[in-house]
Amino acid sequence: MLRSIRSYTWLLLPLVLLSCGKVGSLFGSTTDPCALVTVEEAQQALGEPVEEGTPSEPKTCLFKAHRSDGNTVTVQLHESSGQDRRAWFNKERLRRDSRLIPGLGEGAVRIDSASLSRLTFLHEDELITVIVASTKQKHLADAVTRLSRAVAERYGATLTATIPSTVTSPTAEQNSHQEAGSRVAPVTLTQIRPAPEALQDGPKKSTSIDPTNLIGSWHTRVSRGTTQHDLLLVIKPNLEWSLSSMMEFDGILNAESGLWSLERANTFKGLGWKGTYRITAPNAFATTGSVQANWKRLVTDQNPARIPAELWNLRREATSVPVFQLRTVDPDLIGQWEGSGTYAGGPATFVWAIQPSAATDLLIVDSLKGTVQSKDGLPQLHPAQKKQQRVSVIAFNDHGFTTTDGKTNLKWNKLQQPQSTETRQL
Repeated sequence: MLRSIRSYTWLLLPLVLLSCGKVGSLFGSTTDPCALVTVEEAQQALGEPVEEGTPSEPKTCLFKAHRSDGNTVTVQLHESSGQDRRAWFNKERLRRDSRLIPGLGEGAVRIDSASLSRLTFLHEDELITVIVASTKQKHLADAVTRLSRAVAERYGATLTATIPSTVTSPTAEQNSHQEAGSRVAPVTLTQIRPAPEALQDGPKKSTSIDPTNLIGSWHTRVSRGTTQHDLLLVIKPNLEWSLSSMMEFDGILNAESGLWSLERANTFKGLGWKGTYRITAPNAFATTGSVQANWKRLVTDQNPARIPAELWNLRREATSVPVFQLRTVDPDLIGQWEGSGTYAGGPATFVWAIQPSAATDLLIVDSLKGTVQSKDGLPQLHPAQKKQQRVSVIAFNDHGFTTTDGKTNLKWNKLQQPQSTETRQL
């Protein structure tokens, strides 16, 4: 199918761009990628007999199914410079369709499509990618994760806790295929694993819930990798709702001569964002690259106009790391800015606090809208964009309610109005 071919090409293209350099891994430059996977393991991943692995490039090994050349297992050792590898890996982690995989090397990210799953893990500045492509295998994500753990063990990478299955049911697997490649909205975050039902305290599922009880402002907080998300859900009396997700990053900024780079704190060493900037007016500038936006200066104590006040008040105090090495910041960029543009392929609003010391805080907000509808006595949050997944309200408690998308439960609490309207800098 054309769609499968496009997905396969789209997922492989970054690997081709990174296959032109020298690897200095644990095994050295003579490492044979075909030695990292056995025929039995490749066969188990595809669920059908495979041929012996054959080198397709100096650092790539390909296992093909006997009956279908399109069903394959690929192992690749990236040969670009360490800096290029980390920049690419950081970009992959920031994609909205990526999933961070714990317990594998110094960091691992997986990207899934309908007929292909690709997992890349980091080990001592080296990147190793494992790909399982099949039109028959129904559990590609599980297959590539198990196979990657075997590869990581042979390569000498760190392994911690066993990674649990990511497929809860055939329906969940089908939904993940349908959403692959689309922009993931805050309402569908799936990094929080609910406790087993037998261990959960609190209210049980209700057979009928009055949707008018949902009217108001609600808040929950979840984590995705090293990033914390504050979610604000506002439901109006007409049962229209808006959902906003706020992420906050801190780090060190280098900006001069039209180029900027931000090394984020609390993430993999050496990973960051970069791009270009251009002064467009005395109190305005534009950026390209990892963050594409147009920025306008905020005066002291001025709240951003595009971010809900309730969400803005939930932000953390500035947590930028101390600067122990020299960084240069264009004086025209120092201050607090509000921006609008795109992030990870979708529209977003930003607030960027840039200090003379080069310490910086970047806040990113994206939004989703929809309506509340009832099905079988349970309210459902229906996004206006049909590609996004519906979320059902399954229980009420004293201070809020619980929602589920079939895989993840989120507990929402009533958002109390702030006692003071006094503002503060990031």
